[in-house]
Amino acid sequence: MTMRSGQRRAMDPPGMTRLGMLVALLVLVGGIYLGAKFIPPYWAYLSMLDPVKEAAMAAAVRGGDEERIRTSLIVKAKQFGFELAEENVEFVRDGNFVVVRVAWEIPVDLPRYRHTLRFHVESQAPTL
Repeated sequence: MTMRSGQRRAMDPPGMTRLGMLVALLVLVGGIYLGAKFIPPYWAYLSMLDPVKEAAMAAAVRGGDEERIRTSLIVKAKQFGFELAEENVEFVRDGNFVVVRVAWEIPVDLPRYRHTLRFHVESQAPTL
């Protein structure tokens, strides 16, 4: 038995096809909404990996100005859409290495709920 366009299968209860499409549409819209809320903070995290690595290499050079490097990282964070406080950028000299640690939090506002994403980037470079 072949079906012509516009005909419904006899086994489908009335309205089930529409209900299924409505549920699928709601899931799709919810996924797009959550993606729009969560992707930008994670994109900012990925974008900060290279500047932190560059900061570690710059700090490892003798005479590397930590305050200038810290300010540079704060400016980069603003460009990527989040605030970074001075105390969230840490320089540690560990033997023959310089370690740069950057940590920050980004709140994500959802209906009736606020979720805080916590990020931590660390990079080390040998001192020269």
